[in-house]
Amino acid sequence: MMKELEKFKKIFEGLDSAYGITKKSDQFDERGKNKTESFTIHKAPIDQNWKDHLEGKYPGLAIIPINKENKCKWGCIDIDKYPFDHKTFIKKLSDKKIKMIVFRSKSGGAHAFLFSKTFIPAIIMRAKLKMVASAMGYAKSEIYPKQDYIRVDRGDTGSFLNLPYHSNQRTVRYAFNSKGIGMDLNEFFDFYDSMSMTEEEIKNLVVEDEKEKINYFKGMPPCLVSLLTDGVPNGQRNNCMYNVGVYLKKRYPEKDEWHSHMFTYNTQFMQPPLDTPEINTLIESVTSKEYHYKCKDEPINSFCNAKKCMTREFGIGDDAPVPEMSEIRKYDSDPPIYFVSIGGDSVEVDDATLHDPEKFSLACMNQMGKPMMPVPKHSWRKLLIKLFDNLKIVPAPSSSKIDVQLTEILADYINKTPGKELKDVMRGIAFTDKGGTSYFKFKNFWRFLLRTKSWPDKTYPKQKTLRLMQGLFGVEEIWKKIPKNTRVMSMKTIKLERPNVRINAKEKEPWE
Repeated sequence: MMKELEKFKKIFEGLDSAYGITKKSDQFDERGKNKTESFTIHKAPIDQNWKDHLEGKYPGLAIIPINKENKCKWGCIDIDKYPFDHKTFIKKLSDKKIKMIVFRSKSGGAHAFLFSKTFIPAIIMRAKLKMVASAMGYAKSEIYPKQDYIRVDRGDTGSFLNLPYHSNQRTVRYAFNSKGIGMDLNEFFDFYDSMSMTEEEIKNLVVEDEKEKINYFKGMPPCLVSLLTDGVPNGQRNNCMYNVGVYLKKRYPEKDEWHSHMFTYNTQFMQPPLDTPEINTLIESVTSKEYHYKCKDEPINSFCNAKKCMTREFGIGDDAPVPEMSEIRKYDSDPPIYFVSIGGDSVEVDDATLHDPEKFSLACMNQMGKPMMPVPKHSWRKLLIKLFDNLKIVPAPSSSKIDVQLTEILADYINKTPGKELKDVMRGIAFTDKGGTSYFKFKNFWRFLLRTKSWPDKTYPKQKTLRLMQGLFGVEEIWKKIPKNTRVMSMKTIKLERPNVRINAKEKEPWE
């Protein structure tokens, strides 16, 4: 078992400072199945985690492929389609001479892995995976690693993927061989040795299509080449031929020439061809508008390869779609920090910046070197709502929590220079009696916060801070004779050496 464990670890190693887990929640979906919750654990995955995964213990192990140096040894196309024909997909990969290993995902979809024998830059791995996904018709599928770069020093960890072979011999997450037959773990190890590539081999990986050299496809966007070569899905011939019309109008600017070619391409590539009135309607549609490829619509969206398309003579050119936000990770501090994945990069913002599209564009300009295109506020809100449905939580240290921060500051104020008698409260310091009750004036404590610059007073102004103190420590305002009646704050004293209530009250999870 130890030999298997070490081999498995070496193949799927990634970030060494955090890992992920997915566990069942108490909630159910419309099918009556338990919904799952995912967590990032800020610890290095130890041998026991890997061993428990192969033995089928819950929760299973998920690894973040991108490491601190922004390199990875593996990448994956996550094809979320059910049911999925794994054999046909594997044959298509083989026909295109792409060395990838396909796994069955837990839900029956596919995880198509590209393996490197050594760590290579994540930006190279992602570029090759996006190229393959586009050529195979799954351009919209998630790519792991999801980022070209991560900011580990600021608390970002990237995104994790559940590993295969959970429960080893009884697993439903197994790899297929070149004939589409499932393999056990040791068979996978042998297959991995033959399919993993060197960095140079991955850099030189291209998806070639001999038909691209045919005159019909001269300078054509790669999405249309793939569709016309492999066949247009049922019900999408009209949309495909509209985009063919845009291509032909770019290639043959003369009106009569591109019109006639529409009928040629229809007969040559549509099975069955569209009727003449339908082609005439499409010609009229392309003629009457500012013609652009409909990159966000099917069927071409699933085959989109924007970078390659920009190099084509009759490709998208300046009409290339802008990078889109694909994921939000929340660093659960107080206040929270958000890491937004966009075009392979990560942008770090606070909540106010994320909520405002103009402020977010400015953050992109400063951090990525390019602003976002203008987005209407209602569209921005809809996008945030969609992404927050799959929000990834990155736990933050207890010291970043506002209640822990306030505990430490208040304990420092009460104990650092304690008063010797009650009247010392009038001098701006706290006094604690023999019964363990501390007294102080709130205005003096507030001045202490501002003077030491230890408190986010803009986020938590006076009244909000006072309510927080009442909720956390039972602070109350009372009248005390010092020597005349004076309003002071009263609370059970706190000391830094006391165990933190927040930590004690938290129930430990099985994996902790």
